Amino acid sequence: MNKQNKILVVCTTDSMITNFLIPHIQDLKDRGCQVDCACSKTGKYFNMIRDDFGISVHEVDFHRNPFSVGNINAYYKLSKLIREGKYNVIFCHEPVGGAMGRIAGRMNHCKVIYMAHGFHFYKGAPKKNFVFYLVEKFLARWTDVLVTINQEDYEASTKFACENILKLNGIGVNTQKFNYAPNRVYVSNIIADDKVILLSVGELIARKNHEVVIRAISSLKDDRIQYLIAGEGELLDYLKQLSSQLGVEKQIHYLGYRTDINQLCNACDIFVMPSLQEGLSVALMEAMATGNAIVASKIRGNVDLIDNSGGILVEAMDIKGYAEAIRKLADSEEQRAQMGRYNIERVNEYDIIFVREQMKEVFDLVLDS
Repeated sequence: MNKQNKILVVCTTDSMITNFLIPHIQDLKDRGCQVDCACSKTGKYFNMIRDDFGISVHEVDFHRNPFSVGNINAYYKLSKLIREGKYNVIFCHEPVGGAMGRIAGRMNHCKVIYMAHGFHFYKGAPKKNFVFYLVEKFLARWTDVLVTINQEDYEASTKFACENILKLNGIGVNTQKFNYAPNRVYVSNIIADDKVILLSVGELIARKNHEVVIRAISSLKDDRIQYLIAGEGELLDYLKQLSSQLGVEKQIHYLGYRTDINQLCNACDIFVMPSLQEGLSVALMEAMATGNAIVASKIRGNVDLIDNSGGILVEAMDIKGYAEAIRKLADSEEQRAQMGRYNIERVNEYDIIFVREQMKEVFDLVLDS
């Protein structure tokens, strides 16, 4: 083992590591690096990192709110961990983990890779988010390699004082797992075969913007349209009440947390991504890989993935726009099929195999040979 390359992966949450970073951690291990993780413990993911993937993981109680005083204690714990563990490279993610990792890395003379999964400042963001721009701009000078995953973030980052700024094709989608295999029967216990099935995947939180789709469906007055939502979150009761008030409660199906997204995508006709903010959505790439036609918000990240050949882009809060897009695709099985075929080809450049090769080039910039 090359003892010089001792890497600490720093994330705000354990779910980020489990869901997106394991292949890249494995690649680092294959290069002879020691790789450990530091993150907050939010649920089952923490133990999965240790028990299922055999990775040493340290609990650091990061708070998602960057302004939480609890992050002060988290910083001191992280800094102590870096010193005592004698790490020489920090690979950090997410706003809080990214900021803490860069500051602690700088203070402890480590090389730092920061992967921005979507800056908190973006076109159309609230004015208060300008503070995130200032923080990112300042911390960029303490970053050896800054990795972005969409065009808007990359262009913004080129104004920062960081020597190495790269754009990768996201975090990677497994097209071997997510592939075209239509199976309407999979949801036959929920929805009759003659319906048009929409699917969204994401937490039930304001940022995911499921409400706009529910309102669009209500305006269509078309009981062919059935909407599956896979995800948990604080807005579940609110969205159920809204569905009832709008008279579409029989058309909206809340599936909760699911691990069978591949099968759900293959059972639906249209994938809907109405988010207000994304970096480069893995859920959207998975839907493309399974041959779905797309209706998506016209935001950063989505516009990198979807063009007119693969779907319809709508202004994020445009209820009428969503309704028109949904009706257009619901009425044309042929157009849905054409878009699906196009998306299967389009998403290949975001395949995890290709992204892992891109990430190796990132690691080459900081790892001691």
